[in-house]
Amino acid sequence: MHKFDRRAEWIWRRRGLGEIPFSTASPRLVEETNRYVYFRRVFDLGALTSSARVAATVSADGRYQIFVNGQRIGRGPARCNPAWQYVDPYDLTPYLRPGRNVIAALAHSYGRHTAWYELPSWEHVRAFGCGGFFFQGEAITADGVSRLDSGEDWRCLDSSAWRRDVPSGSLGFIEIYDARLAPEGWTDADFDDSTWEWAEPLRVPGRNYAGDIVPFPVMIPTDIPPMTEELRRVEALIRVAEVENAPSDAASADIAVLFQQEALIDLRHCRVENSGSANRGEGVVITTTDTHSVSLVFDFGCTQPGRLQFDVEGPAGAILDFTYSERLHEDGRVHMHRGIPGFDIFPAHRLILREGRQTWEAFELSGFRYLQVTVRGCQRPLRLHAVRLNFSAYPVQRRGSFTCSDETLNRIWQVGATTLRHCMLDGYVDCPSREQRQWLDAYVDSLINYAAFGDPHLAAKLLRQVAGSQQPDGITMMVAPGDFSVMRFTNIPDFCLYWILAIDAYLDYVGDLSIVDELYPSVVKAIGWFERHLNAEHLLTDVPHWVFVDWAEIDKQGQVTALNAQFVAALNTAARLARIVDAPRDAARFERLRAAVSTAVNALLWDETRGIYVDARRGGVLSRRISQQTNAAAMAYGVAPIERWGRIFSTILDERRLVLTRFGAAQPDPVPFDEAQHVVLAQPFTMHFLHRALCAAGQHLTMIDNIRRRWGPLIADGDRTFRESWQIIELTSLCHAWSGTPTFDLSSEVLGVKPLAPGFARFQVAPHPGDLPWARGVFPSPKGDIAVDWRVSADRFDLNVRVPPGAQAEIILPDLNGMAWTVILMDDRAYAVDSPLLAAPGIHKVSAFWTTPD
Repeated sequence: MHKFDRRAEWIWRRRGLGEIPFSTASPRLVEETNRYVYFRRVFDLGALTSSARVAATVSADGRYQIFVNGQRIGRGPARCNPAWQYVDPYDLTPYLRPGRNVIAALAHSYGRHTAWYELPSWEHVRAFGCGGFFFQGEAITADGVSRLDSGEDWRCLDSSAWRRDVPSGSLGFIEIYDARLAPEGWTDADFDDSTWEWAEPLRVPGRNYAGDIVPFPVMIPTDIPPMTEELRRVEALIRVAEVENAPSDAASADIAVLFQQEALIDLRHCRVENSGSANRGEGVVITTTDTHSVSLVFDFGCTQPGRLQFDVEGPAGAILDFTYSERLHEDGRVHMHRGIPGFDIFPAHRLILREGRQTWEAFELSGFRYLQVTVRGCQRPLRLHAVRLNFSAYPVQRRGSFTCSDETLNRIWQVGATTLRHCMLDGYVDCPSREQRQWLDAYVDSLINYAAFGDPHLAAKLLRQVAGSQQPDGITMMVAPGDFSVMRFTNIPDFCLYWILAIDAYLDYVGDLSIVDELYPSVVKAIGWFERHLNAEHLLTDVPHWVFVDWAEIDKQGQVTALNAQFVAALNTAARLARIVDAPRDAARFERLRAAVSTAVNALLWDETRGIYVDARRGGVLSRRISQQTNAAAMAYGVAPIERWGRIFSTILDERRLVLTRFGAAQPDPVPFDEAQHVVLAQPFTMHFLHRALCAAGQHLTMIDNIRRRWGPLIADGDRTFRESWQIIELTSLCHAWSGTPTFDLSSEVLGVKPLAPGFARFQVAPHPGDLPWARGVFPSPKGDIAVDWRVSADRFDLNVRVPPGAQAEIILPDLNGMAWTVILMDDRAYAVDSPLLAAPGIHKVSAFWTTPD
């Protein structure tokens, strides 16, 4: 990672900073909690010739918005570990004008860890607390170069528009915003900022003549593009009602409590006009009374990430309370999602209007489908011109595609891609709604991305940030970066192994071998952590922390079979990486260890009587519980001998024996589990590995049928994103990236495209039609898009494939009901039935016949 060469100062509001005592206290941290600060820098460009340009680099401790001459041009920084603070590049030139110009910024300090933000530490936090803004730029004109760097010549104002003493959770703070207290037009060049104070540089003397203390000693250029933004209107206004105001003063009441207490009733006291115009310019006109308010419920169609925006015209002091969620109560109110108990809060916010028409947008990004807005204090009419979502997500193009003869599968592929799209923010987040953390189940997310979008950058960022979370003992954190990475209250060891497997996939699908030198030392340390938990039998035993495997009631005590099988796969990757960095002794050690653990799993965790791998073994006693998760891992990770697969599948694919279990002891058990008869059903996450096992065994039709059986009902119910688990409980997110695995499965197995060499320098096209007569699609690759189109007819199989420049395709014809090919043609040239079909760059046509063609 290249260190940014900084010249500018970090700045914040003026506090009279000075030398810090030798102590552990951080008194300034509390002072800066939930604080918003405005910044401005005015400069003159004169006549502004065509050669003028302004380039800049921007960052903040927290989050910022940056404006030039009244136009917002960006936000940031992307989530990062403060030890490697991101700085964002901007070209300000398109926004400049002759004469007076202004750069304006709004920065927010948090004063707490969040799902995507980590507080600074070391001397930084003791000297400055948190909060800070950084701008390094220069204007190049015909008159020379003028520096615009942040420093004492920038103006700042502590905002009073946002109330600071509000509830907060892992997604940040409740926003209670009073537009009457905001400086109107503060981003414009002609705004008078003469009463604002001068900013204070964040720099104090070091201890005992050491260098000065400054924020973020290491700053690095951001390695992903800025998020895309797109205004999306509501799809429907689904409820117009009024509520009887709670007895307490609504202006000071807990907003979440109001939404809980105020029942929706038909309009009798208030007036709502043009309710059918929620998506049209004339807007909805609302009049309330002293005793009743109007509540509107909007539907955005599916769970989406973005920032809520109101275009509203009304009297000063009118209130818009709003909350959002992925689902509704039976009475039509929004079902507020509290997230993870103990970490999160109900998202209930407030906008207080100034007089007239105004557009306001939430500072923080949220994920939701349904929005409830309660309008209060409008004895004069209020006109809600528009309610929008400023959709914001990682910028990708849907390069990949999949279409076949089964429309249900087509819809499943599309919804899987959309689900992932809505979970790709400034990191692979598990869900945009509940928590927005970058968990390491993102291994599956990255694979779906390779099939649907082909983006390499977000995966590379993930791999580096997980390495940055590594603890001194070698384990990486289950979330990185963010609150769960630094709180260290628990960890998921299997997610460390997924990180290693994600490196393996990155090499295959992206081909960037340079990352191996960077990450290999961390991989060795991580493997060492697991090695210390091997017992004399060569099995991981009593591994500490939260062994996850899946959201299911499987046995995870003692020697956990799925975890040991996953360790075997990670050792295989470690050996591969060792060979790449020319460390043959490491590679040999990892291979010996892999063989030893694999042998132990097969000898000690296999129940020969039942013909199955048990979930775990404790004290030398095999668990009675068996699951799809455990046995899929044993096969998918190459541990189970092929001769055992038939017995395994006969058990774990028996629908009469499969049972959907609860997440944990606190939830009701859907079906009493009989360990003598039942098999735990895999949840969407571990269905990925069941599908790998099925395809390794050549049971592609079974995989296709499983996709239809498990995901088909979700499509039939109208779901436009896939949920976290088959059942829905209070905690369940309804847009969860790991559930989109069919998108990867259909592209890689049915369409049949897989890399054989890093970055698709060589790749395989091996279609598996199952019961499908045709399929076509595109699989993205670093070399270019790979287009495949195949069709099965009465006596032949036809395949068209486009091989991108710099690549070679190995074509493998499908085994269709055991039929033997008699004639094979590629580009009108005959090939022996046992000859390899190798295709150079270009478009190729392959035809295979069971009988001799005319």
